[in-house]
Amino acid sequence: LLEILGENQFRVRAYRRAARVIESLPQSVTSLLSAGRELSDLPGIGEDLAGKIATIVKSGHFDLLDSLRRKLPGQLGEIAALPGLGPKRVKLLYDKLKVRTLADLRRVIVAGQLREIRGFGPTIESKILVALDKPKTEKRFKLSVAEAEAEALVRFLRDNGRVIVAGSYRRRRDTVGDLDVLVTAQDGAAIGDKLIKYENVAETLAHGPTRTTVVFRSGLQVDVRVVPEQSYGAALLYFTGSKAHNIALRSLANERGWKLNEYGLFLGRRRIAGVSEEEVYKKLGLGYIPPELREDRGEIALAQANKLPNLVSLSDIRGDLHVHSDWTDGTTTIAEMAAGARAR
Repeated sequence: LLEILGENQFRVRAYRRAARVIESLPQSVTSLLSAGRELSDLPGIGEDLAGKIATIVKSGHFDLLDSLRRKLPGQLGEIAALPGLGPKRVKLLYDKLKVRTLADLRRVIVAGQLREIRGFGPTIESKILVALDKPKTEKRFKLSVAEAEAEALVRFLRDNGRVIVAGSYRRRRDTVGDLDVLVTAQDGAAIGDKLIKYENVAETLAHGPTRTTVVFRSGLQVDVRVVPEQSYGAALLYFTGSKAHNIALRSLANERGWKLNEYGLFLGRRRIAGVSEEEVYKKLGLGYIPPELREDRGEIALAQANKLPNLVSLSDIRGDLHVHSDWTDGTTTIAEMAAGARAR
């Protein structure tokens, strides 16, 4: 909203950078403040911003934001997020065509008014219409955002048994819809009881002896399942692979007269594998398939032929050619980045 009003870019950048720092923290600022931490010690957050953040935590309101919303009523934030638009173009729409809501935007497009503004051609117009007509889909989170949430949750649950995050997160997809977390523990109900008290939980959707589902403050849904040690590998395999990969594995098992599910690989009622993923893959005549490849795009045939590719690892990377310091919208200093590069 500051950007739409044409405010100082350094001020805009400071708020954006602070928001990113807060978003990437492994715990809430509420916890930091309760522990007596100085928010001004965080990168990119000075005394002034630290005071404003503390006020938001205490009151649930931010006077500046309330003031901006009064000056710019409507859905300007949602409009700025549409393809082909952005703060500068939204300001033009607001000033020249009085566009304040998504309905206003659709109206001016249908009336042909959008093309009257310089810089708005038929290409942008069609992109906006497609976006406006697109049905709302499941919210997905960037892997980096999901990773911050996942790592903090694993640390929180770690003392209660083996904890691992499966699903598309473990396959390292660019975006993640939810988190599937597996825990090996004797007392499943105690894990659920602990989870619903976690500081980032905003809502509890289900709470039972072996499965608890919650929604974090960020909107990310988390399913925590408690599995026995003898089924750990089979469960990890089941909840990690894409649907197509899992169907292909079950077909291999069926061809041998076996049954594969999240509890194990079975011959009749006897479990013949399931303690580890490697054990299940080996029994099916396959080499171990890394999680990143489990999409049913030829990896099973390659595993049968022992020709799986070697994935790129951190040790293969020699440098990063594009980095941002706190001079712009990064969160660390030039000196810290240089030290990090030297350490690598």
